Amino acid sequence: MNIKKAFFFIAILLGVTYQASAQYNPLYNNNRSVKLGVGISSGFSTGIVSDYFPEAGGISVSLEVPLKHSPVNLVFLTGYTFYVSGGGYDVGYDDYYGADYGVYYEGDIASFVPIEAGLKIFPVRRVFIEGLAGASFNVNNYSSDYTYKPTAFIYSAGAGYSFPLGPRGRSSTDLSLFYENRPEPGGGYSQVGVKAVFNFALH
Repeated sequence: MNIKKAFFFIAILLGVTYQASAQYNPLYNNNRSVKLGVGISSGFSTGIVSDYFPEAGGISVSLEVPLKHSPVNLVFLTGYTFYVSGGGYDVGYDDYYGADYGVYYEGDIASFVPIEAGLKIFPVRRVFIEGLAGASFNVNNYSSDYTYKPTAFIYSAGAGYSFPLGPRGRSSTDLSLFYENRPEPGGGYSQVGVKAVFNFALH
């Protein structure tokens, strides 16, 4: 089932890329710099996982490489994604009236490291759609914590707006809405969120 989803996802991206390239205007994607991006996201989980881990978030590092004479950029991404149990997650030190009880933990957090690649397409000036796919690695204390799979397929799709920054707008800030899914037996982990990415031009 996951393979079928992956092929369907790729087919949609290729179709959008073809349509955007056919109508390409150089003004749509006037920033042709290779960029390093640092992002932060916040969202809420969807599906079965939302019953126990209702909140989600993450940080990311990405490399964006423009394709010449095209409104398409290649994107390579990694980072850290987490899902937080209801009531939050807290770490503290219990020293009750001088009695040393040590470090305590409240709540649970499911943690994953994604490695993805995909396309960022500018169908109109500064407006983009983005699709990524790859592998998600479970980095909890034990490989069986919070998941059926230590490693699983992951994909994401989103749309947003790129705000130019700096001289000639070579750097930028991207604001987007996205959906991410790590499908597994029993439901997996999925979220809807907002993301801010600060892109720094490398040349």
